[in-house]
Formats: sequence, structure tokens, C-alpha cells
Amino acid sequence: MRKLFLILLLLCSSSSFSQKVNPWSLAIGASTYNYVFDSRIDDYANKFNYEFYILPSKNFSFLKLTTGIMYSTKNIKGYEFTRINEESVFHDLYKVDYDVEYIKVPILATVGYSFKKVMFSITGGFILDHILNYRVKVNYLNGESSYKDYKFDDYNMSVRGGITISTEIFKNINLTLQPFIDYKIDPDDIFDNTGKWGSRDIYEYYYDQIPNGVVPDDLYNDYGGILSYGLSIGLEYTFK
Repeated sequence: MRKLFLILLLLCSSSSFSQKVNPWSLAIGASTYNYVFDSRIDDYANKFNYEFYILPSKNFSFLKLTTGIMYSTKNIKGYEFTRINEESVFHDLYKVDYDVEYIKVPILATVGYSFKKVMFSITGGFILDHILNYRVKVNYLNGESSYKDYKFDDYNMSVRGGITISTEIFKNINLTLQPFIDYKIDPDDIFDNTGKWGSRDIYEYYYDQIPNGVVPDDLYNDYGGILSYGLSIGLEYTFK
């Protein structure tokens, strides 16, 4: 990961940044998206998920190569079928929040074609990510809540595909709109068998129940949570 950041720094500081032929560009923007869960399981729902990005690119005629930095989240609320009184009446209660923060480095390629002032492009590539913080927040029946944070050393990968529509709104400044789909080909390594019945620590019980693909010890259950779809909007300045 340090090597990737060094490469990014070198790219951004390159003297060719101001060349008119094959110019550089810099995009800033934000995204929102939802995760897809197993349709047979009603225990999870999306909260507001968001992403901010700064992405320098190098343009080569119809091809554009992009890297940069992204900060994104995975915010999910979990429900639990729980008895709430002595009459054995059960309800789905909003029991736990899963809040994950990521730092990401994309490696993307874009091909497109301009129609007068509007450009249509297809983007695809890989996104490397690292979990900055994973918070498990437990909500109690009395209205109170508590949480515990977890840190990780691993790095993971997604693939992204999208369609971009851009148009020039000021000189050298384009407004971009991109619907996209991400798929986690290397899911977060958070399954460690800590979540189990009888655990003294309530956070440990819920820790590995976040939707994160196939559960290693139960290959028949796939909670989802590794496919997402969303929309990005941003501004891109071209150095001409």
C-alpha cells in the first residue's frame, strides 16, 4: 500500500502535468450506494453509505488511466427476531449497527467517445482497500447503546464497472455523472469464529455477523454484502 501511495505522489508531481498533448486531469466528487443482501434473509438493511474521492488521470486519446484516493463506508443495520415480553411475542428489533470505514486506491481504465459537448465513457478496473475502522454498535431494549471498534491489517480488492456521462460546464471543467457496480472479489477478512452462542462479550457475538459473503464455516449461507451499486457525481478539471 505504501508503494501505491508513492506512485500516486510521483504521478501527481510529474512535470508533464501541464502538457497539452495527452493532458492530465483531476476529479473530485462523492458517491452514494447500497449493498445487495441475500433475498432470503430479512435481517439486514442499508444505512446511508457514501464515498469521497480525489482522482488524477492521464488521458491518451480515447483512453484514460486513473488512480487516486477514496474514503468510503459500509453502514448496515441488523435486525434480530427477539422476544420482548413475557407472553412470548417476538418482533424484528433494530439490534445492531455495522459501520466500516475504508481507504481505497483505484486502478481504472476508461474508454469513451464525445458527441459534441457530451462524452459517454465505459470505466472498469480494480479497487484496493484497507479497513480503517470497524465499529459494532449494539442497541438495547431500554433505548441505550454501546459500541466497540476493531482494527485490521489486511488489504482486499474489488472490481468496478460503470458508465460515465460528462459535459463541460466551464472552460476545462466537466461535470461527471457515473452509475457503477462494485463486486468484492476478495472479501474483508473479519470472520474469525468469535461470534458464538454463550460469548461473554456481546460485541464478539455480533462481530462476524455482518453481511460479507459466504460464511467460512457455513457454506450454505451467503448473507450478501459484497455486491453494491451506486451513483457518483463530481467535477473534473483538465490541465490544458
